[in-house]
Amino acid sequence: MSKSPKLKIKKHFGGSRLEEKICDFEQAQYLLLNWWDSVIVAVEGQVIHSYEELVRLATQDCYKDKEFLEVGLYPQAGGG
Repeated sequence: MSKSPKLKIKKHFGGSRLEEKICDFEQAQYLLLNWWDSVIVAVEGQVIHSYEELVRLATQDCYKDKEFLEVGLYPQAGGG
């Protein structure tokens, strides 16, 4: 990607406190590595399951010129 957007990552769990972090797009591969199996990752409202999906989404015409992409981390519902 020529000019990658930054990611605005928001963790929506852990009590009432919302954690927010801004990182470079390339950092996401390592930053989100620990999260893929334990949380739901939604980028701009679309659930993704891998870094490759994140790259595909970010290169779509409607997102390629954005300065930031909104990333939400949500706890997976337990039960059965």
